[in-house]
Amino acid sequence: MPEPQKRLILANGEQYVKPVFKQPLGRPPEMPRTYDQARVLVKREVSSALQKVADLPHSKRREGETVLCLRLHPDMMAKSYDPKALFAHIRELENVGSRNYKIATERVAKTTRIKKHLEKHILEVTGRLVFVRSSDAGFRRLLHALDASERNLPTAFRDDIQKIEKFDLLDPLEQLLGFGSDWNEGRVEIVLHPSSCSEDEQTHFLKDLFDGAKVVQKKSRVATYPDGPTFISCRMSKAARDAMAGANPLRTIHPLIFGGFEDLRGAATFPAPPPPNTGTRSTIKVGMFDGGIDPNHPHLKGHAEQDEGLSIANPSQPEYLAHGTAVAGAILHGPLNSLDSKIPLPPPPVSVVSFRALPTSNPLDIDLYESIDVIEAAVPARPDIKFFNVSFGPRGSILDDTISRFTFALDSLATTHKSTFCVAVGNDGEAGSGLDRIQAPSDLVNGLGIGAFTNRGGQNVHAPYSCRGPGRECGKMKPDLVAFGGCDQQPIHLLSTTAGRKLLSHGTSFASPIVTSLGGQAAASFDRGTALLARALLIHTARHPKNEPDYLLGHGLVQPSLDEMLRCKDNEVTIIFQGGILPKKMVRLPIMIPSGLTLQGNVAITWTIAALPSVSPNHPSDYTSCCIDDTFYPNSLVFNFTKSDKVAKENPKKLHLNNDAAEISDLQTSGWKQSKFPATESGNRYPTEQESRALDYKWETIVRHHVSKRPASLHDPFLVLHAIPRNGAIARMDYAAIVTISAPKFTGDLYDAILRRFTALQPIRLRSEAELRVQIQP
Repeated sequence: MPEPQKRLILANGEQYVKPVFKQPLGRPPEMPRTYDQARVLVKREVSSALQKVADLPHSKRREGETVLCLRLHPDMMAKSYDPKALFAHIRELENVGSRNYKIATERVAKTTRIKKHLEKHILEVTGRLVFVRSSDAGFRRLLHALDASERNLPTAFRDDIQKIEKFDLLDPLEQLLGFGSDWNEGRVEIVLHPSSCSEDEQTHFLKDLFDGAKVVQKKSRVATYPDGPTFISCRMSKAARDAMAGANPLRTIHPLIFGGFEDLRGAATFPAPPPPNTGTRSTIKVGMFDGGIDPNHPHLKGHAEQDEGLSIANPSQPEYLAHGTAVAGAILHGPLNSLDSKIPLPPPPVSVVSFRALPTSNPLDIDLYESIDVIEAAVPARPDIKFFNVSFGPRGSILDDTISRFTFALDSLATTHKSTFCVAVGNDGEAGSGLDRIQAPSDLVNGLGIGAFTNRGGQNVHAPYSCRGPGRECGKMKPDLVAFGGCDQQPIHLLSTTAGRKLLSHGTSFASPIVTSLGGQAAASFDRGTALLARALLIHTARHPKNEPDYLLGHGLVQPSLDEMLRCKDNEVTIIFQGGILPKKMVRLPIMIPSGLTLQGNVAITWTIAALPSVSPNHPSDYTSCCIDDTFYPNSLVFNFTKSDKVAKENPKKLHLNNDAAEISDLQTSGWKQSKFPATESGNRYPTEQESRALDYKWETIVRHHVSKRPASLHDPFLVLHAIPRNGAIARMDYAAIVTISAPKFTGDLYDAILRRFTALQPIRLRSEAELRVQIQP
């Protein structure tokens, strides 16, 4: 007997979302120094830094504009400790970015936390560094304010001065990032601080900087963004790099070496299955930026096109075409492993639009800025495409203290055009510690970094070559997902440029397009589907062999088909919510378990939340402008009760409003207070910013959590989503939330019970075959 059809996931959850007003909790910080101590320190540091800038050669500084580094004490990592009052009091000072810095634990002021670190022999700590731009007059005004009477200064200004650990310049070692000891010459990316100077002044400075380091400027490419840093791609020698180090406007220099494509020229080939025997193609379009395709290839014809008007102008080359063909084939047909070479392939569920982004002008010196230009032009011009694949990028592990132009470009395009990029994480997983980390632009936070798994001994395992996490701040859980990419023992079978043949290879380049295809289908196969919701669905339905995300397989293996993503198992119901939220606002999402059900066994609740915030390349450690902080409340009738008593401290009590009514009445008579909100799953804890980022992945654009509860502990459970802003964020942020409720031992019909109780919910409406397929034009 055939298995009964599984029921579709439920939409319209947002109709039950309500605003929430809750007073945020927190503790005042322990100041590292007294104001008088801090005042003396800051005066000395600023005066010394200004003198060092004045002593720099003319080519290494901008006239009338200086950038200094305000290093906050390591206890002041949270964005709430930003020295806003300092900038408000000294208007000439401007915050033009931030990043993290590391310092020996023994060299910072000895707060309680630092003392504990020293007792535990933690030798190094991390702090936040704020880049402060001003004229000399602005910094002199700061020094003058520090000479003023303490009584005449705002309290918040004095507090900000107390938070400062150092106020100095970037060290050259902090500017030169990612270079190995054997690096002598090559292409690099230079990042300059944002400037208030005119375009002519900036061009003149850049010429002086290049002339001073003996770099040929005419062979460089410059990219600027409003209120952002200046990105420059050029070739230079080690001597030129070292000569440029120490320039005041310089934020970073790091290698920009094209990673190259997997070598497919010598790959073994075998007969491929015949092309699809169909006269229709999918209306779901997926974009790919790669080495190009031949649209007349028998396995691509009718299902893939090349947008020549938006492709790079340089002529194609065989090795690039081979890679593009393999990637396009993986998007359309998936791995060709185990398919009968005599049976035609099924009709592809998507169609492909290829944008040739490689090779660049000089194939011997690939300048990825040319490729990025292609991407930045193509995405706005093709609003009909919402999922894109990128299977190339610069080689080398990502750097925590700088954002590459490639990463920023993709994240910005994703936010502006509400699209998603799937990016291969790279193939240096066996390069050794420090060299095996994911590669740009797979560190993007508004897209998906895709790794590869393979099969060994019947088990799906991390492919050894696939780069591993962590990612950067705001996207540490990398790779996001993995798909089959093969290995030397079990290669992936791919489409060859030779008609009728397939070739055997391996690489993350071929895992990423598998996810891109699924994402494109999820975004367009049902009403009100979006790229953001598809990203959340891919993460939510991924399965990890150990049921716990890690830095090898990320959230896990993608589902083998769209149907597995969109249907519910028995006594397992998935509900989707879509909406927008303003910074600082909170909303309440109900966990839709109907009251009165007799549930047996544990109830599992899993939720995934994906957000689409704007990003800032000025702030590598604070890259996202907003995040969603989620709090789970299992029981709407259980509250915390506390009593403030300076003489005898009482431990809080967690009590049920109905079951413990008598005790609550007695406590309230004695001065006990009920909490404004029910008790949370985690209780009242006050993690530091470092703990929140490390343990709870605060500031991530993807939140995924799971709890298992006894039915008796659940009553009208709900989630509170809090949009926490930074970097002056005020724009509404899109989010998609997915909640799955699983009660495997329930003897009734959970799906039907939820639909009867929450009548606004409806199964998603899959688009018909007529909507999803059209005739192939001859």
